[in-house]
Amino acid sequence: MDVVHDDFEEGCGYRGGECVVKNPLEQFVSVEERADGTYVKVSRSERDALQLDAVLRSMDNSIVMNFDPEKFKDVFTRARGVFEKIGPLFEYYDTEFDSYLSVTITNQRAAVKIPESLILKGKRPNDRQMLFFLKRKGVVHGIDMPALMQMLTGTVYDRYVDIAFATPPENGTDAQIDMKIKVSPDTKPKTRRDGSVDYRSIQTFTSVAKGELIAVKIPATSGRPGTTVTGEMIPSQSGNDTHLPNGRNTEVSADGMCLTASSTGIIFLESGVVNVVELLHINSDVDFSVGNIKYSGDVLISGSVMPGFVVEAEGSIQVKGGVESAKIISRNGNVVVDKGIMGKGDTFITAKKGISVAFAQDASFTTEGTVTLEKYLLHCTVICETFEGSNPQCSVIGGEIKAAKSIVLKCCGSEKEVPTRMVIYDKNKHLLDGKLTELAELRGKLTGEMAGVEKQLRTKAALLKKAGENVSDRNRDEIKKWVDTYNEMKKKITFVDTKVQELERAKDNPTDQNGFISVIDKCFVGSEVVLYENAQHIKHTLVGKRFVMKNKTIVIEG
Repeated sequence: MDVVHDDFEEGCGYRGGECVVKNPLEQFVSVEERADGTYVKVSRSERDALQLDAVLRSMDNSIVMNFDPEKFKDVFTRARGVFEKIGPLFEYYDTEFDSYLSVTITNQRAAVKIPESLILKGKRPNDRQMLFFLKRKGVVHGIDMPALMQMLTGTVYDRYVDIAFATPPENGTDAQIDMKIKVSPDTKPKTRRDGSVDYRSIQTFTSVAKGELIAVKIPATSGRPGTTVTGEMIPSQSGNDTHLPNGRNTEVSADGMCLTASSTGIIFLESGVVNVVELLHINSDVDFSVGNIKYSGDVLISGSVMPGFVVEAEGSIQVKGGVESAKIISRNGNVVVDKGIMGKGDTFITAKKGISVAFAQDASFTTEGTVTLEKYLLHCTVICETFEGSNPQCSVIGGEIKAAKSIVLKCCGSEKEVPTRMVIYDKNKHLLDGKLTELAELRGKLTGEMAGVEKQLRTKAALLKKAGENVSDRNRDEIKKWVDTYNEMKKKITFVDTKVQELERAKDNPTDQNGFISVIDKCFVGSEVVLYENAQHIKHTLVGKRFVMKNKTIVIEG
């Protein structure tokens, strides 16, 4: 409810149209009112005898409108004992205004009413007087000066005008969780450059590595308090706190501000908390509803991998169903396909440790470990350390098996004399050949660049010769730069040639040729056995034979 202040102090006395007021500072210190301002003199004894706070309170309760407490405080503190100026002559508030002006005050606003009778009397307060009046009534904050000036210069009388407003508090913001990793599925397919849509790129899960940052908490803020028109504080409400949504295999930092993965796995939301599961389980086919998979752990696929899709994992990959015209890549684990692999020359299975498959057709396999076959391979290409296909139903028909140590299989080729190659190769020599190929490409690149440098050198040398003694320092520096470049490239080519010679000598070193090929049942005509670049074509069907190297010659045992 608004309160109207009608209890006014008595105004000062008037004589000859001027307010007769004694300077309120005179009760404390010596005062001189000069033409250019008010001067005071404070001695050290006066300073020591007086209390500064009491003097300032007294002045604050006086009707002086332009007293500068800071300047007075400076003179009072120094107490030099001479008159010093503290500001202009004092302006005194006309207390007669208190008999006419009215103010209403709430926590939110203050309003002033100017009666018409005051204006008819020929007295109109100015802005300084109105501000002083408001201060005497306790209104010290949020004064709207444009509204105040409009009221003072306008013709609105006998009604209250809002001229001061409280500053409302700003409540604090709630704590928030800033997810650094996308958890919710992204079901939007990518658009190819040609405008077609690639639904294989749909991501339905996200993988994280151990120690990876998942989320950060943005703390709640306390807000900013407001101020009433009388200068009192309006308290603000602090924002609500929240906790990081940590679940399985996640860890909250000691300060409670960061959430990280405590193990490598797939991140997902369950009951409002973040969990990390170490095994990625695709409980369906890998098709357009799932998209390509790229994961840092192990992957289990309950269904099949459909044509055109790619499954990549740092760990092992097991496919309960089959694989059709797809790519399966395990960078540091095994690949197991429980059912068959049906390719069209576009199916690739790569695993660091090993590959196990029931049957496959028109597919390529690469591993540093063992390829294990349950039934048959048709027109496949295999590169491995060892090949194991000794089950009673195992057959390899067409294609090529290339192993570094051994090949063991039930049958090789077919009665239709389908060309089938079994190769034991020198892995070390293979690696050296790869390095030599890389060095040959590097030397070709360097030689091409060096030819360009030689051309520049010939051009610069011709210009240098033509200029004779008039050649500039700039041209000398430039040709020196080209000479340095030429010499540096020549050093690189020499280094490459040296490495090539070292690798060639390493290739000439004899290696153990202990690899073998064992065909438990039939090795049909059309098959070819290669041991360390020595080939043996099968002219007639062999049964239960083992192929080994002795004295650089293929020997058939059994």
